[in-house]
Amino acid sequence: MNKAKQCMLLVDDEPNITNAIRRELADWAQERSIEIVTATSAHIGLNMLETRGSSTAVIISDLKMPEMKGSDFLLAVKEKYPHIVSILLTGYSDTEEVIKAVSAGIFSYILKPWDSAFLQAQVQKAYDHGQALRQNAEYLTTMMEELKWAGEMQKAILKPNIVKSDGVEFRTSYRPVPGLYCGGDYYDVIFLGADRYLLLIGDVAGHGVKAAFITGILKAIIYPEYVRGTMGKIFSPGAFLSWLNDRMNFEFRSTSSMLITFFAGVLDLKNLTLQYANAGHDHPYVIRGGVPSELLVSGTGLGFVQSVVYPEQTVRLHAGDVLLLYTDGLVELNCHEGKDLVKMMPLLKKVAPGDDYHRRLLSAALADAGAAEFSDDVTLLTAKLE
Repeated sequence: MNKAKQCMLLVDDEPNITNAIRRELADWAQERSIEIVTATSAHIGLNMLETRGSSTAVIISDLKMPEMKGSDFLLAVKEKYPHIVSILLTGYSDTEEVIKAVSAGIFSYILKPWDSAFLQAQVQKAYDHGQALRQNAEYLTTMMEELKWAGEMQKAILKPNIVKSDGVEFRTSYRPVPGLYCGGDYYDVIFLGADRYLLLIGDVAGHGVKAAFITGILKAIIYPEYVRGTMGKIFSPGAFLSWLNDRMNFEFRSTSSMLITFFAGVLDLKNLTLQYANAGHDHPYVIRGGVPSELLVSGTGLGFVQSVVYPEQTVRLHAGDVLLLYTDGLVELNCHEGKDLVKMMPLLKKVAPGDDYHRRLLSAALADAGAAEFSDDVTLLTAKLE
């Protein structure tokens, strides 16, 4: 925001009016270091705002003026300088023009001849309102900058460090809720050695910084506290989810409504198998020859109860298979409006794997839901076997 000295603009085609108002507000303006400037027409006022618009706090404008009415002037001001608080000054009872001025967002209006105490009181209220608007705008700007920073940090933290392999191609896509920049989706691909990869995807209930904070905790504990100790050993996805459930229950033992869905699978390229367990997460799919198959095994989400045993399943894979993991934001569009979920099976049959697969899948989901944007965080993780 421009830090130039604040000013108040008085617009009236009668100089005696603006001079009278200036005299009555002189002490008030001096106490607040506000400069009072005047214009004898709306056009002159608009020209003055070209250079002083950012520092103008309040405008008092007459309604009836030649060339351009005060109502039209205030509409133009509102469109270009929404932070300016306006007061209408009129001695006429022109209802249509007053209504137009109201649509311009006037803070109040003062009738001629005015009462001095009422004039100063209304100006003070308008000024205080403008200061609150400016402060709120600064808070919003700061908050958005913090959210953007949090989003960039989350992307950097969650981005998998995938070891390249001739046997599989991994791709990830992550879209937080528009305007929040960060969210509650977790994803990772961890190389376990011996042509084995641990595929992880999760979804923390909620949006924004709170959910992103929990995904940060997940990232901070999963590898150093559990996965690293299993290197070179047999990795059980079910045992891992049981540990993670207990760990998160302990971490958030005094916090209510902490719910997480999570999927863990070990992709073994040597044996062409996927061993997996699921804690309430949306079922992944294996797409073979354009035909999707749902991996149905599932268990209780993390954070519901303690000491959960998660069942495991192993599926055989073939060269050319595409394994798709995703979060529920892909299918839960416009659910708050009572609309049905996007059906995954028809969606996957319609959008075949290939070039630009993630973008085409996301676009098709939006089209099926008749939505312009996703209403929840969305993550896609695919593994294509060569």
